[in-house]
Amino acid sequence: MTDKVKDEIQMNQAEQRAESTSITDVTDSNLDLDGATVLRTSEANADDKAIRRTRTIATIVLIILILIILAACLMMWALLRPGGLDLGRQHAGITWIRSIYGHGTTYGGMINPSSVTFSSDGESLWITDSERFRLVQYDINGRLMRIVNADWRENEMIFPSYIAISPQGWIYVAEQTYDRVQIFDENLVHQRTIDIQIPMSLAANDDMLLIGSRRGFAAFTYDGEPIGMHDAASEDEINRFDYVHGLALDEDNNSFVLDSFGNRLVKYDSGGVPIYEVFLGHPGNEGIRGGMGVDETELVENFPANLQLPQGIALDGNGRLYIIDMFDFSVGVFHADTGEFIKKVGAHGTEDGRFFYASDIDYNPTMDMFVSAEANLGRVQLFAIDGSAGDPLSQLRRQLDDFLRACCIPLLIILIIIAAYLISRYIARKRREKELEAALIDPDAAPGEGAVNVTEGDVSITGSIEKQT
Repeated sequence: MTDKVKDEIQMNQAEQRAESTSITDVTDSNLDLDGATVLRTSEANADDKAIRRTRTIATIVLIILILIILAACLMMWALLRPGGLDLGRQHAGITWIRSIYGHGTTYGGMINPSSVTFSSDGESLWITDSERFRLVQYDINGRLMRIVNADWRENEMIFPSYIAISPQGWIYVAEQTYDRVQIFDENLVHQRTIDIQIPMSLAANDDMLLIGSRRGFAAFTYDGEPIGMHDAASEDEINRFDYVHGLALDEDNNSFVLDSFGNRLVKYDSGGVPIYEVFLGHPGNEGIRGGMGVDETELVENFPANLQLPQGIALDGNGRLYIIDMFDFSVGVFHADTGEFIKKVGAHGTEDGRFFYASDIDYNPTMDMFVSAEANLGRVQLFAIDGSAGDPLSQLRRQLDDFLRACCIPLLIILIIIAAYLISRYIARKRREKELEAALIDPDAAPGEGAVNVTEGDVSITGSIEKQT
């Protein structure tokens, strides 16, 4: 045998020994990998049990914490809501909300409201405190917001007796003692003074301003330019008035005029033409006793509302008209389109939820609530009447307002806790997915070394270990 043949045989034998050794190493590696995988799986199962146990405990703690915060919410709402009648309880068709008597027990903290109106955004109310020569603004929860005192030096407002606010926020203040009406913009910057005899009522929108006086009423543009008037000198009897204590304007600039001593309501179109006339009760200026001596059957037949001295008027969001009566201690409800009487609500009394010589009324369409002024008691009352809401959401806002205002901070804390919990769960799940993926790739190898790809029923080895062929 030649030397060349011997060399080839030796080389073949060496290759066979190398292949046998590689196969043995691969087998050993598979055994080691199986053992590591089983170990890592066991550890992962133990970790999963611990995580599930921790997650369950955290969930229970979270639920208990939320229940405690909700209980605190209910307690805060019960403590902060006003006293008097139970909220939601009705009395004579009135659902009382709250009463405002002022912001303190001293003389300066009390109020003497001759008139009251809601702000244009519905979040607050303004009163004319004639006794203390000022305007006072409260939010609808009764918290003091602002006091505007009479400005004797500038002579812009000395004796405020009546107030109205337009949708754009302009403020109109009547000074009955000084025979004038002051016009302010939404920032309470004085714009104009209108001289008019004994102004006792106001109504305003973004187009018109109405001013009621002893013998009639006059119409102006929103910034005070004269449009026209109806007074005692009118040739038509329907246009003759005896103390106009109430005025209202709708979106179409139709005017609703309350003739207090004549005990009647007259509606005019935007051009000042009468649409209807409704007698609300026996005229209070006919005879010494007015209508008190008239037979009850005759009163019901001729004057179904049977009001005594109507003083204030308001339009709701559902096409109805509300007239508050000082001597009847009630609110009459009418259809605004026809003047037809619907019902009468309210009762006499000094308790919250009853009326005691109320002189003014206004409606808040944003929150579906009314406000009345009672100067003799130094009180304004917020209340609701069924069927007044034009927007169902406004009624819901009113019903939830007290709870949300009292509990907004605890509820916000609950939302933050829930959000943090959900975010932490999401992050933990993503981290576990990455750890599991890394474990399946290679339980022991560091990044950059040979990778071990493990799938169910299959193990492949690449990198530093190469298959020998």
